Amino acid sequence: MADAAERASEAGNFVTYAKTQLEPLHERPLCAVDSLVLSWLSYFKLNDQSFVYQGFCSWDGLPVRELLRAEDFEAMFGDSWDPEGSRELLFAVCSSPRFRDMRVCGYRTSFSEEAEEQFAAVTFQLPDGSVYAAFRGTDSTLVGWKEDFNMAFQSPVPAQVSAAEYLEEAARALPGTLYAGGHSKGGNLAVYAAIMCPHALQDRIARVFSHDGPGFNEQFLRGKGFARMRGRIDKTLPRSSMFGMIFEDQEDYAIVDSTSFSLLQHNPFSWVVEGTDFKRVERISAGARYLDKTLSDWMARISPEERGKVIDAVFDVIGATDAMYFAEIRDSWQESLPKMLVAAGEVPPETWDLFKRLVKALVRTATLGQVAETAGRAADAAGKFVESATQAASRAASYLQGAGAQQDASEEGDGATSDFGGLVDIDALDRLGELIAELRERYPAA
Repeated sequence: MADAAERASEAGNFVTYAKTQLEPLHERPLCAVDSLVLSWLSYFKLNDQSFVYQGFCSWDGLPVRELLRAEDFEAMFGDSWDPEGSRELLFAVCSSPRFRDMRVCGYRTSFSEEAEEQFAAVTFQLPDGSVYAAFRGTDSTLVGWKEDFNMAFQSPVPAQVSAAEYLEEAARALPGTLYAGGHSKGGNLAVYAAIMCPHALQDRIARVFSHDGPGFNEQFLRGKGFARMRGRIDKTLPRSSMFGMIFEDQEDYAIVDSTSFSLLQHNPFSWVVEGTDFKRVERISAGARYLDKTLSDWMARISPEERGKVIDAVFDVIGATDAMYFAEIRDSWQESLPKMLVAAGEVPPETWDLFKRLVKALVRTATLGQVAETAGRAADAAGKFVESATQAASRAASYLQGAGAQQDASEEGDGATSDFGGLVDIDALDRLGELIAELRERYPAA
């Protein structure tokens, strides 16, 4: 069997689709791959200093070719998941007779640390007279990820409220058949907005697309709004979906093949497209089912209020770093880790127990069915590391708060600081790092 790298070079994706499938929309109606193309364009961050910015924000909009301004590319693609792939997609869209005559309008963004909201959307007036509202998925900010986790206990979250307001505004501003969609959290926002849309406007919605977007809690799924829209929801998941499997029990979905594996399949550039459709597979992978069961079991055991406390506690620990982006924590881990360990000293034991179990589940999921033995070893090493961090948390607080003897020893240079005063089991970290390196060497496409 070809490895992932070979498969990636041989298989087409949604960029290939935009380059090669040139039939106008009036000849072949909008499909799920078209939706992914438009959903991904919502990740582009438009430069608010550009003189065309206000045109993109208005409901009259501007031709899509106005996005082809090299001076805006750094802002547009700078922190994208795949800057080169995104730029390639934009050029394909602007040259294709299927997309090149569409207009871009209604660009909106909202970000609030206090409200814990990360929201963005843009609308496309399509050449066949229809309208597609695209909702951006989760970005790399801590606020964006915290809002995603808040969905486990809070309904609606602020971005869902904004999405419902946005879709109604778009529907009132623009005539024609309506579509909505998004990738990741954007898919959830699109479905929520369509369900909450007033009936007179909702009747204009032909289809709403969720590309690996989280689902909804049981109470929301039992509502009349979901029942009214259910037949018009088109959900696609990669075969090792993690994000889209959250709250998935009562939603229908199609499973898409991918050239990557595990969490990396969330990146839609790895989704396989054959001709005018995704390459479908029959079932979700064993790893995805394993993580789904882990999360479902946890959700079933505790109330929404308790979920909220656990999630708040975990993000309080992460937030102790004062970082806005996860990349900042990664790039300055020597400073971030001690701060997180001190904050962890205040976390209830049951929260750490959950965290340890989820870390093990994620490590096992990443390789389940591919390198089972190594996965088991990685999970054990991860568990030992987290256990070490857990035990160290209580010591960290007193250590960094300054027990007199420890301060004196430190001032005299009597203690090694490379392992934060012995607070972290560096051997466990090293073992986990070696196992990760082994996996990467054996599966380079991962």
